[in-house]
Amino acid sequence: DLQLIDQIKIKIIEKNEEERQNIQPTISEVRKALNQMKSRKAPGNDEITADLLKAGGEPVIKWLHEIFSDVWKQEEMVEEWNLAILIKLFKKGDKQLCDNYRGISLLSVTSKLFSRIILNRIQLLVNRQLLEAQSGFRSNRSTIDQIFILKLCMEKRREFNKPLFMCFIDISKAYDSVNRELLWKVCRQYGISEKLVNLLKMLYTNSKAKVKVNGEFSDSFEIYNGVMQGGIPSPILFNILFDFIIRKVIEEADVTGVQFSYGRNDFFHGTKEKYLNFDILALLYTDDLVVMCKTSDELEIFIETFEKMTQEYGLSMNVKKTCIMTLKQLEVDQNNKIIHSHEVDQPDFDINIRNQKVETVKFFTYLGCGVSRDQKPDDEINTRACVLPVLLYGSETWSITKTHEQRISTFYMKCLRIITGVNLGDRMSNDKILEITGQPPIETIIRRNRLRWFGHANRMMNSDNEPSVVKKITFSYFPDEKRPGNNGIRKRDHWRELISKNVQNRPVHQNIKEIIYEYKRRAVNRRNDDLAASHGVTKIKVTEILVKNTNNHYVCPGCGIQFQPQGITNHVKACVNAQELEMASNDCKTSSELWEHGP
Repeated sequence: DLQLIDQIKIKIIEKNEEERQNIQPTISEVRKALNQMKSRKAPGNDEITADLLKAGGEPVIKWLHEIFSDVWKQEEMVEEWNLAILIKLFKKGDKQLCDNYRGISLLSVTSKLFSRIILNRIQLLVNRQLLEAQSGFRSNRSTIDQIFILKLCMEKRREFNKPLFMCFIDISKAYDSVNRELLWKVCRQYGISEKLVNLLKMLYTNSKAKVKVNGEFSDSFEIYNGVMQGGIPSPILFNILFDFIIRKVIEEADVTGVQFSYGRNDFFHGTKEKYLNFDILALLYTDDLVVMCKTSDELEIFIETFEKMTQEYGLSMNVKKTCIMTLKQLEVDQNNKIIHSHEVDQPDFDINIRNQKVETVKFFTYLGCGVSRDQKPDDEINTRACVLPVLLYGSETWSITKTHEQRISTFYMKCLRIITGVNLGDRMSNDKILEITGQPPIETIIRRNRLRWFGHANRMMNSDNEPSVVKKITFSYFPDEKRPGNNGIRKRDHWRELISKNVQNRPVHQNIKEIIYEYKRRAVNRRNDDLAASHGVTKIKVTEILVKNTNNHYVCPGCGIQFQPQGITNHVKACVNAQELEMASNDCKTSSELWEHGP
């Protein structure tokens, strides 16, 4: 709808930011883009690979820089860049159905290099504006983030026997359905300059494709919609458009999702510190979307609003692959005690989209990891007990019983016996097999993965140096709620309790608080320096601050030792860091006393 496109407001860009985006690419940008290209990848129609360009060294980089500068200045597309070779990749399901294949565009490597330069210009700008719930194709984010948040939301709601209604939404042909005119207007709203938008338009103008099947090519045909699967900027361009649509849905649906509290009872906050409430409504990984609500009515409102908005902006919900799941909730008696084997009867609610009913399921595979309404991992372990990396995918988020650990260990030891040629009749113990193969027990691997992820989650901060959703959900709770009596909802430990047990097995360093606080302070300073550098602020050199004495030497402001220009920089950094570390240690000792004894 042209009226909807015209209603989108264009963001006014600051002059310095516009100049940064519009300036012609430098040789260093071309070199960086070439180094970012993955080696041993399929070439486009011109048969030129990234490996070949890398082997050319500086002469090729200078030649590419000249081509890119001309294209940048004239905004005219190189003819060979317009053509893409389409190949099919099987996803899953029936191989006779075309919908179960993904089309991948093999583009010219030089055009992908040019796209990479544009992407590097806008990536940081766009990432600062995207919803924190989006983890797809963003640095330091992964599928495990979303799996972890979802599973902990379910665990914490079930711990307090609270209802949770979820919908796993699938978009039909998401990349191919993008309206390009809408996309360019939304890009302008997200602060991308008109120059870069014109260059992106140029990459898609008169775009053509040939289909490659069994080594033969079809006739070329023009492509008018969508972003190319395999194109360098395609994921972030789709993220921009989907972020715009999701914000519209949240605004119109006016539902809050699931509320948690954060701010106490964690490793870095005292128990007297005030807590903050935060909501989790949706989790996104590119076009994979899961919505969580407290009531079925809120979920129905969100889904209907989502269907309406996506239809208006050119996308379409795949009703056949969209599923609803409700968390298992048990009945409670008059004394607020759990009644085992008596599940709460959830109200029947049928959600119909385009005269098709959305299916309600008990198990769903989300981002490759199984999610069940009763949170039992049996089905997931059974379906993935074939290859160890496949089996342990997502094990960071597991809270499993000893029985489940034993089942996994049995499969693990069976694999080691097959590899070593030892059978049960040889009477060799599991400990001996682990010793001769040099492998750790599977329980150790799972605990290591869990602790590694806990450390990662505890360090995760968003672009504003505030705790991320992953960290908040790790330490979240319900401040005014009590767990039901007869605590028999689950026999296995909670995820946080497992972390505490794993840590107690190996005592931590006695000065762990001082060490962590110091590294966190350095991390904040480093992020601030990176943010300043992205805005064109250059770091001041030590030699620019200090003044030479009569002997042409610099004097360290910390200890007073004289140095020649070649040695002063490293010495001052080390000297200042040592002084700051000593000050931080004293501050941390004071904080530690307050932590233990109170103010």
